[in-house]
Amino acid sequence: MSRIFDQHRGAIRARFAPEEVELLRSLQQGIRRALEDGDDDDPVIARLFPRAVSDDDEADVELRRLLRDDLLESRQVGLDALIEVLDRCEPRRGRMVVELEDDEPLLVLGVFNDLRLAIGARIGVDDLDRQDIPPGDPLAYRLAVMDLLGWWQEQLLALLDPEGPG
Repeated sequence: MSRIFDQHRGAIRARFAPEEVELLRSLQQGIRRALEDGDDDDPVIARLFPRAVSDDDEADVELRRLLRDDLLESRQVGLDALIEVLDRCEPRRGRMVVELEDDEPLLVLGVFNDLRLAIGARIGVDDLDRQDIPPGDPLAYRLAVMDLLGWWQEQLLALLDPEGPG
């Protein structure tokens, strides 16, 4: 697997394949729809807005009510930033290249995390045994996308915190 993110003139540069840009756009639209619907029975919403107080239902409901709008806005800002980044991509030698500006690396990192959580919630990843999934199964593709997003997260983290673990 090739690296997507690297340092370039003091900035973080992304070099996506065109199909990776389309994948990210599609994933962004899916998670945005889930957030806009806000259905508490949706496993994606349950995963992105987990219980805050485990032993007190009343306190949990109140705290989540107080924090939900801020958390929702934060996630939407990240989703918007991802689209802005993708819109700035320029084709170069078969790749779509863009430099991440200001706080975009952190916003993109957060979106990748949310996307991974959303995919995992949709497929019930906690209850899956990867070894039991045949290669042609649609779950194998979704797991591969989760792994790809994880690899991109690792790259960004290594660039943002070169002294960090790993």
